[in-house]
Amino acid sequence: MKLRSCGRLSACLVSVTSVAIVFVSGCSRSSISTGTTSGGTTTPAGSTISSGAQMGYIWNSSDSTLRALVGVPGANQIGAALFPAGTYATGAYTSQTRTALLIDPRGNLKAVALPSEQTVQLEANVPLSSVISFSPHGGYAVVMVPGSTSLLLVSGLPQSPVATSVNSTAKIQGATVSDLGTLLVAANGATAGVTITATVANGTRSTLASVGGFGGMSFIPGSEDSLVADSTVNTLARYHNGTPTTLATGSSGLNQPLAVAASQDGHWAVVADSTGGSLVRVDLTGATPPAQSTCNCSPTQLSALNGNAVFEVVAPGTAPGWMIQADSPTSRVLFIPPVRSGQ
Repeated sequence: MKLRSCGRLSACLVSVTSVAIVFVSGCSRSSISTGTTSGGTTTPAGSTISSGAQMGYIWNSSDSTLRALVGVPGANQIGAALFPAGTYATGAYTSQTRTALLIDPRGNLKAVALPSEQTVQLEANVPLSSVISFSPHGGYAVVMVPGSTSLLLVSGLPQSPVATSVNSTAKIQGATVSDLGTLLVAANGATAGVTITATVANGTRSTLASVGGFGGMSFIPGSEDSLVADSTVNTLARYHNGTPTTLATGSSGLNQPLAVAASQDGHWAVVADSTGGSLVRVDLTGATPPAQSTCNCSPTQLSALNGNAVFEVVAPGTAPGWMIQADSPTSRVLFIPPVRSGQ
């Protein structure tokens, strides 16, 4: 795997996970619009930043906009778009640093730090089908297309962003990055299965694990411990200093897992299954056994919203979305309303 520096930028930045928010009474709206451009920075002509109790900003697939999720788990609504529909092809946001990564229709990867709303271009010719994910505390991000042989690692968020291209000799199925910049890449094995490699910040690379099928992986916030799911044998393992400990199996409810996430306090993990709408909560302290919840949906992700253990499971669009709150006494699978007509 080879690293190539793609350039260094200062000023606004990016990331996409979540957790820090300002709770203010009342609610106002605004939306980012295009304005004058100088160098790599675009200053919006006007804006609408929602204030109030927010759960972060989420990507709305029905009109390709980034919108505030206003309220609290179980009582929320979608706010106004930050920019006109069609301005960007895809994007993601992290409440940890209040920044978003966005890809416009020409393939320009841009960062916007709220509430400044100025965009900074980080990279060109980025595939519009890219998936964006952030380290738990939002200092790093990964931009990739499953099945490709390269990805972008964004570091230095939010003040000094740098984009680095990471190449792989095999097709990449997934990637995640820690708060210290350790990059895990899951790529097709030489003969079968999936090989997961770890590349630390100084460039040293090693093999972490081999799994039958890629079922998702993530880092525990503030830790170099990682969580890896195997979709073939239905297991979740925690890797500490390269040594795995099995935390959950098929008997715990795992059934072809596709995504893994951990709470900000490091207490809980959540695994989303691709079959049966199953979501499994795992106590990382070992004090309680894994517990299974069911979503009236087909999970596609586990993206952190604002809160300790609140994750978006299905993004809203013309149909409702879904989330899970995993740190309540019993996990709650909750509804995210679709965007209202004409909003």
